[in-house]
Amino acid sequence: MTETMTDDGAARLLAEIHAARGLLRAPAPALRQSHAALWAHATREPGRPVDLAVERAIRGDPETARRYRTMLAAQALAHAPLALAASDGSLSSRRVGPFSLDILPAEPDAPPLLVLRGEGRMPRVIEAMRGDEAVRLDLGPPVDGTIVLALDPAVPEADRLGRLLGDPASAVFLL
Repeated sequence: MTETMTDDGAARLLAEIHAARGLLRAPAPALRQSHAALWAHATREPGRPVDLAVERAIRGDPETARRYRTMLAAQALAHAPLALAASDGSLSSRRVGPFSLDILPAEPDAPPLLVLRGEGRMPRVIEAMRGDEAVRLDLGPPVDGTIVLALDPAVPEADRLGRLLGDPASAVFLL
């Protein structure tokens, strides 16, 4: 037995399919964050508590992530969306605006070191991200235009920063 669909039934089915497609394309409304919430997250101090709803939105909604990266770039002294040098493996050096970042390998009794050099105003904070992985650390004060930060594997945030800085596909923001 063959059933025929009326014009009204077909129109209703097409409307339901169109609505379902729209729901699949649009991020969940719970992920959307206000401009103020994103700005508060972009200007937070390293090590301070974070709003987990904002973190979820940045990781789960590409539009929110783009807005967040735009806010970081607007306040950064320098930023690099990707490492400029082509590399098949990890990077040990990269340029971020007027700053050079070098990762010195670990010694038998010392962890790897991040050495940041530059002229003029030096950044206070570094944030690196790739995909849904991100880390923000305080850089400490410079000495003669150089900041040295231990990338100790025993400190999860420092270890994550070292991995992200060595990855050519990660973005770096010097704030």
